[in-house]
Amino acid sequence: MWIHENKRVFGDRMISQEDRDTLDGLLNEEAANTFKLTRDQIYVTERIIFGDYINGIDGDNKPYIWIQDLKDLVKKIEGYLEDFNSGQKNPMKLILFLDACDHVSRICRILRAPQGNAFLLGVGGSGRQSLAKLASYMSN
Repeated sequence: MWIHENKRVFGDRMISQEDRDTLDGLLNEEAANTFKLTRDQIYVTERIIFGDYINGIDGDNKPYIWIQDLKDLVKKIEGYLEDFNSGQKNPMKLILFLDACDHVSRICRILRAPQGNAFLLGVGGSGRQSLAKLASYMSN
């Protein structure tokens, strides 16, 4: 979780892959020194994703947990999209692949924070508004 939170707080603000790689190296080095963990022990899945929506969107006491089954993550968010679309006059037609689900998770994390806000960047048609709407729905 320490690496995940550092990547969200600092890594999401990096503008180049070189900067992100430098941050990853520093985080992995510090994890090895402080927590005595190897990179293989930390990254048991393709990427580290945490969220509070995996067990449903109802209720106020939703645990913020590590999502280890990434295929289940994609299916779960696709289910939320179907639920969202069922109540819409103009449903969103999204193809949710792992990167899109990772972005939805990041937006959900931001919405969870008090006074959370984000500046979503991307070319037109990249899905910023649609993913933000889906994350807002998932976050109630």
